[in-house]
Amino acid sequence: MIDLLTLETAHYMGTALRDQYRFRYKQFVMREKWDVPSYRGMEYDQFDTPAAAYLVWRDDEGSVRGLVRLLPTIRPYMTESLWPELIPDTGAPRSPDIWENTRFGVDGDLPAAVRKQVSAELIVASIEFALSQQISAYLIVSPRAVLDRTLPRAGLRPEVQKSAVLASGHAVSSAYVQVSEDVLVAVRRRLGLTHAILRHYEQEQRHAA
Repeated sequence: MIDLLTLETAHYMGTALRDQYRFRYKQFVMREKWDVPSYRGMEYDQFDTPAAAYLVWRDDEGSVRGLVRLLPTIRPYMTESLWPELIPDTGAPRSPDIWENTRFGVDGDLPAAVRKQVSAELIVASIEFALSQQISAYLIVSPRAVLDRTLPRAGLRPEVQKSAVLASGHAVSSAYVQVSEDVLVAVRRRLGLTHAILRHYEQEQRHAA
């Protein structure tokens, strides 16, 4: 399962909010050598605001081992603020039905089969979240290998917009990924996931009450 974590729901989920920052430090600062802010072993940036939503995969001990961060484009987001060279020709989106999908990561210490499963669940959960929020598309920035191979293998069709080499030396492209009920059905079928993946703790607590 993938848990939906926000500032408003973090109190239902123990240390998950802190742990996702620690996971990001391990994944992006230690493993991938990103030059990004960190504090006491936690990676963060200016986009970790109350508007951000995090999809987290946790192991049996409750540790965050997989993550994606989702940002509404009606608030400040990375592509618009940091990477003008990757903004689509149609302009930087600012719409409630387009969100930015960032910080996708799966713990490299997990066994290969588990990493594959976590990645699949994060993709499906991203689509489920989109449909629950009336989101029609994600804007993502990613290496071309992900756009050309990984996402198409999952049944998605990235629409590549711009390519650039960032100051960090990473070669990336921006792309739109359209989401819909039909896309969810196709991706679930391709990845072998037949049931809902995303868990909303706030809804569960409300129903329990």
